[in-house]
Amino acid sequence: MNTAYLKEFTVLAEVKNFWEASERLYLNQSTLSKHIKLMETELGVPLFTRTTRRVELTRYGEALLPYAQSIIRAEFEYSTLLMQIQNSEKGTLSLGTIPSMPQYNITGLLSAFQKRYPNASVKITEDDPKNLFRLLLNGKCELIFTRETKLSFEKNFMEDTSVVRIPYIHDHLIALLPKKHRLADSPSLALRELKDESFCFVKEDSLMYDICVSACQAAGFIPEITFTSHRIDSILDMVSAGSHAALLMDRHLLPPDKAPYAGDLPWVSVDITPHICSQVSLCYLKEQRLSVSAQNFVALCRQMCIQNRTD
Repeated sequence: MNTAYLKEFTVLAEVKNFWEASERLYLNQSTLSKHIKLMETELGVPLFTRTTRRVELTRYGEALLPYAQSIIRAEFEYSTLLMQIQNSEKGTLSLGTIPSMPQYNITGLLSAFQKRYPNASVKITEDDPKNLFRLLLNGKCELIFTRETKLSFEKNFMEDTSVVRIPYIHDHLIALLPKKHRLADSPSLALRELKDESFCFVKEDSLMYDICVSACQAAGFIPEITFTSHRIDSILDMVSAGSHAALLMDRHLLPPDKAPYAGDLPWVSVDITPHICSQVSLCYLKEQRLSVSAQNFVALCRQMCIQNRTD
């Protein structure tokens, strides 16, 4: 039996709707329906009872479901192991990272790694911190650069012994304001002073979005969020238009050469006090045997971290 059909069967069993299942699987409904009928023909039993809007598992479908899930899980685990072995033999490092790599000097570290180990190759996946740990745990990435809040980092550093965390860079929250804003000349401000603003935030369902919303709630107000984007330049444009404020990390505003923006800018950045900090760390699974490329990358990262602290 085609294992892809088993995957489709388990998704349909979960959502109980052909349209929703086809959307999740990136198939059209007729193709999904055809595959399910092929399974039923091969098994000689109906797997679902169908109505106009929903489907329900039959007794035969309920009996098949745990076996289908087990087969899919086994196939995934083997595929992941196979990929890890292939990457190890090829010297390929699979690295997950937060966006804004230049601002966090991750591209600089990668450049130094490539110069030192020219035969190594790096496969990079950019994603939100909420997803990066999942990529690490399921073997899609051998190493990840991820962000955690200061409190969660300190807690996880002490208690989460399954993950090795190498502190790399920390940053803090700032307010981004139109140049003519009433608070634009402030050396710093309390977040509550912005309670009446319309905000631009990094996209919903991201760690940055959660950090900003939680910070506002801790300051005693619910932020009015009228624009979200995964692009920092789009947020800068909205603030430049003069009708929005934004909350970002201070390193988001560093251009690739790490020099501050220069010139007559239509916005200003103001520190928020007390500081709301986050920690960016290089992480890997403690019990996982790292490839040679990953070991070399970790060693270089530790070396650069030591140099940065002594500079």
